[in-house]
Amino acid sequence: MITKIIDDFSISFIVEEPDDLLTLRRIIRKGDTMVSDTTRVIKQDKDFSRPDRGERIKIRISLEVEKIALDSVFDRLRVHGTIMESSNEAVSKGSHHSVLIKIGDSFNVTKKKWLPIELKLLKSKEDGFGFVLVAIDKGDCGIGKLKGTHLELMQNLYSGSSGKQYKSSFNIEGFFENVTKMLETTLRDNDIIVIFGPGETKKQFSNYLQKTP
Repeated sequence: MITKIIDDFSISFIVEEPDDLLTLRRIIRKGDTMVSDTTRVIKQDKDFSRPDRGERIKIRISLEVEKIALDSVFDRLRVHGTIMESSNEAVSKGSHHSVLIKIGDSFNVTKKKWLPIELKLLKSKEDGFGFVLVAIDKGDCGIGKLKGTHLELMQNLYSGSSGKQYKSSFNIEGFFENVTKMLETTLRDNDIIVIFGPGETKKQFSNYLQKTP
């Protein structure tokens, strides 16, 4: 989870993984204010429009939180409350609304006072680490990122060692270089790399990484 302190009362969030939703479930409380982009159905007063249907539009609202619930099946957090401000005049203040928070969403939370335990939870998320799993042999390599309870798999890399010219032209360090470039896209500070697989390739790749800045 990416966080940015706006001032003494407000913090900005970007959700990166399912476990972030568990943390947010403990942080966001009744009476807090959330500013988020969302959608809402607006009924149109136009000729030939059906009275029982409306148009779903994107709006930005300020919501006073009343209750919050975690949906573990769909990896989302539902925040229900009362609209205090809206970017669209057709959405009236005081009406009720639910915001669904999913991976990749961004929003702000404002509190009258942030409790020490809430700030500690945010700090523990920032200091957290993940496991980068590298399954490798001479033929191909699979990479996964395990953080909390979520496993994200990347596209496999193939070395080309099984071709007819393997004995004369195959350069395993070229393969290792490509794997390292892919690692750089997912590896973060404090992450732990776990290398495994059949044969001696895993040891060779480990030695290659230790020599690579």
